Amino acid sequence: MITRDTQVEEIVKIPGMVGYFIQNGVSPVTCSGPFPQTLGRLLEIKKVADPDAFINGLNRFVSEREAPAAGR
Repeated sequence: MITRDTQVEEIVKIPGMVGYFIQNGVSPVTCSGPFPQTLGRLLEIKKVADPDAFINGLNRFVSEREAPAAGR
């Protein structure tokens, strides 16, 4: 489960996550690679209006990607 305390560097290792961030108007990368702090800090810096909704969306995205694999 992704939380405000999850390191962005860990999140972007999940396939499709960089695309999810970009589609939702938040870049998880800097010129030197993945943002080197927590997701909460990134969302604060990027002035995301509803960080909890963004995090819930990330967790739904992960769940939906894993669900088809479980049904194989």
